[in-house]
Amino acid sequence: MVTGTRRGEMCALRWSDLDLARKVLSVTRATNGRQEKDTKTHEGRRLAIDAQAVEMLRAHREQRLELCTKLGVELLDDGFVFSLTPDGSRTLRPATATQRYRRLAERLRLRSTRLHSLRHYSATELLAAGVDIRTVAGRLGHGDGGATTG
Repeated sequence: MVTGTRRGEMCALRWSDLDLARKVLSVTRATNGRQEKDTKTHEGRRLAIDAQAVEMLRAHREQRLELCTKLGVELLDDGFVFSLTPDGSRTLRPATATQRYRRLAERLRLRSTRLHSLRHYSATELLAAGVDIRTVAGRLGHGDGGATTG
């Protein structure tokens, strides 16, 4: 929600793509659930993330480490952040992420149950906060400098 990444990009995110000390996330690939590929624009990008997102990611990693310890496996340093396997060896399929988000949104009675709407929300919030359109376009991975974003 705070990054504006595409669902395939988020599902392809690996622990090695995160620099939590510097509050930076690197988006360099996407997945369709079967294979990894370049991002839609074939360009990687580095995104600043806020302190709350960093804390949530740290807590998520700690939960994964605890689960791995209980199961006697090791969390892979290059494992997927969002994975159904404890060690992060397999990516979460984008369709699964969409389905899980829809169920959560329905339970919480959110207005929109579309995962993709979070991408729009991120862009809208950034623009409302006065961030220039070229910067927002860059965060979203739009390669046209803002024509798609605006």
